[in-house]
Amino acid sequence: MHKKRIEEIIKGDRLFHLYGMQLVEADLGYAKLKALVKEEHLNAHNIAHGAMIFALMDVAFAISVNSYEDAVGVQFGFNIFKSTGLNDTVIAESKVIHKGRSSMVVEVTAISEKTGKLLARGMATALPLPKNKP
Repeated sequence: MHKKRIEEIIKGDRLFHLYGMQLVEADLGYAKLKALVKEEHLNAHNIAHGAMIFALMDVAFAISVNSYEDAVGVQFGFNIFKSTGLNDTVIAESKVIHKGRSSMVVEVTAISEKTGKLLARGMATALPLPKNKP
């Protein structure tokens, strides 16, 4: 059941397609994505823009929480330790570490495929959306 939800989330997530993200692995409460750093992802310092790294982490987060139920992010706290450059691949991994009735807490990381170094790490919180009642 959750595999079908994951497919639907990816199909409808426009940022996933805009950044050319690829699903590496996903399961209930877990997602691992990757995306190639392209010219249009660079900032004025010629390194991957923080927004590109955050976008990848955010989409991994969305897939991991929505694999359970419809939910939205309400709090993000990510530290970006370093960046990477053109033609590297950023890998984001998200894991739900707490699932309650009214919230989910998630740990998210991003690493450089080229160097294996940690680029960013953080936590995020999601709230389940109200169930549609007839």
